[in-house]
Amino acid sequence: MRKLFTALTLSLLSCASLAQPIYQWTDERGRVQYGQLPPADSQYRSIDIKAAPPPGGQLRTPAAPIEAEQAEAERQAVAEQRRTARSEAEQRAATCQTLREQLQTLLDNPRLRRTNAAGEVERIGEDERQRLISTTREDIQGYCQGS
Repeated sequence: MRKLFTALTLSLLSCASLAQPIYQWTDERGRVQYGQLPPADSQYRSIDIKAAPPPGGQLRTPAAPIEAEQAEAERQAVAEQRRTARSEAEQRAATCQTLREQLQTLLDNPRLRRTNAAGEVERIGEDERQRLISTTREDIQGYCQGS
């Protein structure tokens, strides 16, 4: 087992040490040539050889930490917007329900009373009741369209 492990380690180390750069150049006939030794009499460029992709597709490059932080911040912002929108929708629904209840009370009771600022109980006249009904209907129509 020890011999196998030693042989495997040496073979892996020798593969890395055998890797040499590849050069590309154009010869005097205009043909593109490749080799491990650059030509002495013409210009050349070094070629970066990449490993083949794994079977079944290419690997994704891991996201940079900054991109991950930005993505998390965006997710949190979207979640906060959703919570705010949900809260506003709940408040709107509660207000609409209150307006509908007030309208029903105004419609069902022709003899309504209220307490004024001085603490005295006063009766609401029919003209004022009709004005309150129309105002409440307008509020419902303008504020409660979606609910």
